[in-house]
Amino acid sequence: MKIAPWIYAALTAAAFLGMIDSSYVAFQAAKGFLIPCGFAGGCDQVLSSPYARFLGISIAWFGLAYYSAIAAAGLFAFYGYPEALQISVIPAAAAFLFTLYLFYLQAIVIRAFCDYCLLSASLVLLIFGLHLWARPWRSTGR
Repeated sequence: MKIAPWIYAALTAAAFLGMIDSSYVAFQAAKGFLIPCGFAGGCDQVLSSPYARFLGISIAWFGLAYYSAIAAAGLFAFYGYPEALQISVIPAAAAFLFTLYLFYLQAIVIRAFCDYCLLSASLVLLIFGLHLWARPWRSTGR
C-alpha cells in the first residue's frame, strides 16, 4: 500500500511550524526574556517552572531537535524514501507520550497554560496522527 504524498507534505509542514514555535521559545528562554502570552495567559508561569528544563536545558531545545528530525523524515519520504517514516514513527510516539505528561503538568501541577506549549502539543498530536494514518510499518510506500 502506497502512502499518499500529501501525508509527507503535511508532516513536513507541521514539523516546520513546530521548529518555528520551539526555536522562538528556546531563544527567548536562552536570553532570559519573558514571552508574551495570548489567550492562555500562563506562559510566564509555565516557562519559568522547574518542569521547563531538563538537565539544565530548556525543553524547547529538545522540541527543536524533535521537529527537525520529523521535518527531515518528511522531506526524505516526500522525495522518494518513505522508509524514513518507519524510523520517525518511534520519536513521534515518544513525543506524543511526553506531550501528554507536559499537558498534565500544565493542567494539574502548574495550573496554567502556555500558548506556545499548546501549539506544540497540537502539532505533536497532528504529527503522531499522520504517522498512524500513514501506517509506515505496513509498507515502504513504493
